[in-house]
Amino acid sequence: MLGTGGSSRLDLAMYKAHIVENMAKTWNQFMKGLEARAKAGGAEHVRTLRALRSHYRRMGQELAEERKKLCMSQETLAKATGIDQAEISRIERDIVDPRLGTYVKLLESVGLGLRVERLHKGAISRPHEASRRSAR
Repeated sequence: MLGTGGSSRLDLAMYKAHIVENMAKTWNQFMKGLEARAKAGGAEHVRTLRALRSHYRRMGQELAEERKKLCMSQETLAKATGIDQAEISRIERDIVDPRLGTYVKLLESVGLGLRVERLHKGAISRPHEASRRSAR
């Protein structure tokens, strides 16, 4: 989702959030700074950030639901994946933003997988489409 079309400014904001002098010490501080930058970038950036947050939140919830369906504790999942139980708890509660590889490892351990799909048509304009529209 990020890195395409109109969200390039949001990508740059995320990068800058990592390297600014007063770098956030916690995930919540980082997200507050990113939300402020998205607001400054306009409505499209705010929508993109909301979609990203919603996506990650659903992934953590789905992980927890599937783990519970399997009657698997966080401790058991931790042993199976080598990922700390406390980290699994934070992921399921949407407190941290783990790397994609961490999600994949956790999801595969409960029989789930990831796939890429279009959320809705025209969610983010492609650069060449936006330039064609402005040329009209």
